Amino acid sequence: MKKIILILMVLVVTISSDGAISAKNIVSKSDKIRNIGKSFYQKCYITSYINAKKSESMEVSIYSKISQSSGQYRTLVRITKPKKDKNKIIMRQNKKLWLYDPNSKASIQISPRQRLLGQTSNGDVMTSNFSLDYKARLIKSEKIKGGDKKMHNCYLLELKAHNSDVSYPFIEYWVEKKSFRPIRGKFYTAGKKLLKDVYYRKYRSVMGATRPTEVLIFDGFSRNKATKMKFSGARSMSIPDFWFRRSYLPKFSGK
Repeated sequence: MKKIILILMVLVVTISSDGAISAKNIVSKSDKIRNIGKSFYQKCYITSYINAKKSESMEVSIYSKISQSSGQYRTLVRITKPKKDKNKIIMRQNKKLWLYDPNSKASIQISPRQRLLGQTSNGDVMTSNFSLDYKARLIKSEKIKGGDKKMHNCYLLELKAHNSDVSYPFIEYWVEKKSFRPIRGKFYTAGKKLLKDVYYRKYRSVMGATRPTEVLIFDGFSRNKATKMKFSGARSMSIPDFWFRRSYLPKFSGK
């Protein structure tokens, strides 16, 4: 009897372990599609809409470099438009975000959850690894309609944040089975209130992989508010480590 119980316990542990590894692998493969796995530069055009009418817009330049020690990305986001925000810089280093304002010549620590424009937060424009920031659990398989209006056979996963440093404590995440492409994400507060409903779409060949070049974000409280993030001009770039020093932000030019 003891042998039977022991065998059953081993089987339960093995099944749980395999399930956890499977979920983590799905998210990891999806990360490799969402993210460019090297130092890179790209532009991002952000447009917010209310009742399908354009409300505000912003353009930013993104400089991102993966840390070999942690696997996390260090990112600099420089605002180029509108004029009132031009040359403001947001930097992520060691999971902390800093905002540099050239007018005051001061840098202050900010939250990744603070709104940047429309439904886009500071953390949304930062390159991130879900597989490192979250514990993943595979819930089920289901077909959903993506941002391209087509049906996709997906894995549905629950992602729970390891700590409070990330933008969103809890995510429901749909990943296409065949390609491991991210299709949709629902991002929640710790109390499971929906903050935003996100669709990844317009897949194009970008630096060695087919990646989403557009992200459509719907407000979790009001569906008539939406924000589109469009990425372009991605290219490999050698980014020096000293760019990510807070003391260097007043000198940063991106060159």
